[in-house]
Amino acid sequence: MARHPRSRGTPKGKPAVKLALIIGAAAMVAVPLVVSAALRTRRNFTVTDPGIRGGPADAGGPIPGLNSEETTTFNDGSTNFTTVFAVPQGLGPQFDENQCSSCHIQPAVGGSGPAAPATNPLFSVYQLDGATNTMPSFESTTGPILVPRFPYMSDLKTPDDTVHQLFTITGRSDATGCSIQQPNFTQAESENNIAYHQPLPTFGDGFLEFIENSTLTANMTTECASQSTYGICGTASISGHDGSVNRLGWKAQWRGLNFASGEEMNVQMGVTNEYFPAELNQTTGCDFNPVPESATNFSNSIPEDQFTGDPERLAIFMRFLAPPTPAKFNSQATTGQTEFNTIGCQLCHTESFTTPTSPFPAMSQKTITPYTDLLLHHMGNCLADGVTMGAAAGDMFRTPALWGAGKRMFFLHDGRTSDLLTAILDHSDTYCTGGLGKTGYQASEADIVISNFEGLSPQYQQDILDFIRSL
Repeated sequence: MARHPRSRGTPKGKPAVKLALIIGAAAMVAVPLVVSAALRTRRNFTVTDPGIRGGPADAGGPIPGLNSEETTTFNDGSTNFTTVFAVPQGLGPQFDENQCSSCHIQPAVGGSGPAAPATNPLFSVYQLDGATNTMPSFESTTGPILVPRFPYMSDLKTPDDTVHQLFTITGRSDATGCSIQQPNFTQAESENNIAYHQPLPTFGDGFLEFIENSTLTANMTTECASQSTYGICGTASISGHDGSVNRLGWKAQWRGLNFASGEEMNVQMGVTNEYFPAELNQTTGCDFNPVPESATNFSNSIPEDQFTGDPERLAIFMRFLAPPTPAKFNSQATTGQTEFNTIGCQLCHTESFTTPTSPFPAMSQKTITPYTDLLLHHMGNCLADGVTMGAAAGDMFRTPALWGAGKRMFFLHDGRTSDLLTAILDHSDTYCTGGLGKTGYQASEADIVISNFEGLSPQYQQDILDFIRSL
């Protein structure tokens, strides 16, 4: 393919583009880049996000090569992942959703959410069975599923950082006598004391879980060696328990899938389990079940794959979920990959890793292409959410994997846009198109890379978008 001439772009600090920020709306068609009049003479076409790739989901199935027992357990975990919880099964007292798959359904079970075309599933849950909840203003019927955290407690000084569940079981027909108030989200919004996280896809997480700590730290060393050129140096989220590298979640708060499953069951659905056996809200009259509500079943009459509690079975399902299958690259995507690497994107979005020897042959010594370094990075004021979790400060996020981006509906931790170009520009305060972040943080590590992106010709920019949407 003939290579397109590069353009020097505009000077740093003078963004070449202005985009309408899409908040809580699913753009199911490509969103045009509105080019300023001064630049129309040098840009001979509009740079656009190709949008969600059509065709099969290319995700949601098991890793090829599982044996019959592993496949049975994967299928059993899939059933758990789609199970709807009511109060007798452990829902509440406070919760965000009543089944895992509601938040993890795009483009298939195990993905992000909601499903395309966007219909936010929270609206079918919040008043189910007589519940008296009101829908927070930041949720919309066609927007992303947003889970709120409060950076500070009510005094706006003491760190909080925890999830404040959207709904309660108050008023439900299966929760007679329980009375709990919803959090005051309106006040939190007025005080700018709220942050939003959308669900992450779980495809391929089993492979990410198995990457050796030394592999990640060696990659970090190589990455940081380029700091003088690109300003990028990731931080490993080191576990205080055993020194291993946490690598799952928006803030790299989890080391592995078992613990993540247990925590999310308790936090997102209110289902206690053997990892988190206490109710988060212990209001008198709202404790309807013995705890933990999901536990090991010691009955001899059940199948072996159903012996463990839900967190373990959910973890096995996610561990055996295959990575997304990319589309076949056309010439534009191939050029886009070259440019992606040339401008420095590959430093954080590391293309590939190889897993160590594993007791699961289907996952042993496999080369995967997730396009993430699994490290934390300072992302500037535009993306900062103010939430501190472990090693992650309020402006830091773990690099999200790009595999499956071709089927992604909403981008960035808060789902602020369905336009890939907007998501790229928001990596830098200089070119940020919105103002959803916090203030007082250092510059984004991606500033130089995004400046490099803006210095490319429109054709090269388009090629990069085509490449990412092919993943």
